[in-house]
Amino acid sequence: MNSKDTLTFPALKNRLSTKEIENQKQLFLDKNLFAELLDSTPTCLVVLNEYRQIVYGNKAFKDLLKNKNVESSYGKRLGEVLNCERSFMTVEGCGTSEFCDTCGALNVILSSLKGEEDVQECRIIQKDTKEALDLRVWSRKLKLNNQCFSIFTFVDISHEKRRLALERIFFHDVLNSAGALSSYFHILNDSPREEIEETMPVISRLIDRLLEEIKAQRDLTQAENAELKVNLKNCNSLKIIKDLNDLFSRQFISEEKEIETDPICGTVIFISDEILISRVLKNMLKNALESSSKGSKIKIGCNLVNNKVQFFVNNPGYIPKKNQGQIFQRSFSTKGVGRGLGTYSMKIITERYLKGNIYFTTSETEGTTFTAEYPVNFIK
Repeated sequence: MNSKDTLTFPALKNRLSTKEIENQKQLFLDKNLFAELLDSTPTCLVVLNEYRQIVYGNKAFKDLLKNKNVESSYGKRLGEVLNCERSFMTVEGCGTSEFCDTCGALNVILSSLKGEEDVQECRIIQKDTKEALDLRVWSRKLKLNNQCFSIFTFVDISHEKRRLALERIFFHDVLNSAGALSSYFHILNDSPREEIEETMPVISRLIDRLLEEIKAQRDLTQAENAELKVNLKNCNSLKIIKDLNDLFSRQFISEEKEIETDPICGTVIFISDEILISRVLKNMLKNALESSSKGSKIKIGCNLVNNKVQFFVNNPGYIPKKNQGQIFQRSFSTKGVGRGLGTYSMKIITERYLKGNIYFTTSETEGTTFTAEYPVNFIK
């Protein structure tokens, strides 16, 4: 049972009026020393009422909002002010979608309103920009004039999370590939010519994998820094699929697994960046293979749907409900701590640079299908 289930007061859907919010805000504005102390805090701090509405924010919070009207944030909930895409999925707003149960911010606020102190991490994908925010959040209860409030503090740890992810993913994967190459070269020193000739294709695949891992991290870094260049050309959807199938059929990750091209896969000629699309689909297929057990069949295909070229990858696995809302968030992965840049990079490249859309469906009977769709005519 999560903290939402144990609450009896109306902290999820109901709200106070603008006048009531103004009255509560004055409780803090009238206490000049209290406000001065809060403003001296370098971390973002907001005061929330028992309906989770903002009634006060310190200077760091106001600085975070930049050019936005700070007054307009009062009465709203935190996810709405930070433009969390989940906050716009229901009419009741922040904290009420089916994916909000796993939100660290929501859970520490609800815990504080029950009198419990808590510290968690929270990942937010912003609705318009698709920027990812990784936050560390704290909250504790405050009673003032017989009213209950939550003192909520948060810091942006996006750079910390990204650094850790890069260390665990990039260096781990690169060292694995480089280590394997080193082992083969040492073996070749004492091997007869016949064995050397048999081993060279394996070494070639390892070199390709090493280069691919470096390029993938480079593209993600450029994408996050708004430096990624889009090079448009005529693309053939079926050729992209076949090249992808050929590439992975020779890699270790595909051993004892079958990659099948959908027999009704159509050929679509479209304008886009073939290298970036291939990068997205490589991540998509890699995730499918990593999520599948030996003997599994992975299906990949493409079609023309509503004047968009649509690529899909299906694997027999099922994504649990509790994980579905976090799939495209940076640093989240079902494969363990420190993974999770793959799906995030798929989304940021597709939606920010290629004017496309990426999503997934999952069920215990049909497995999981990731779909990426792109306009046939890319217009800058």
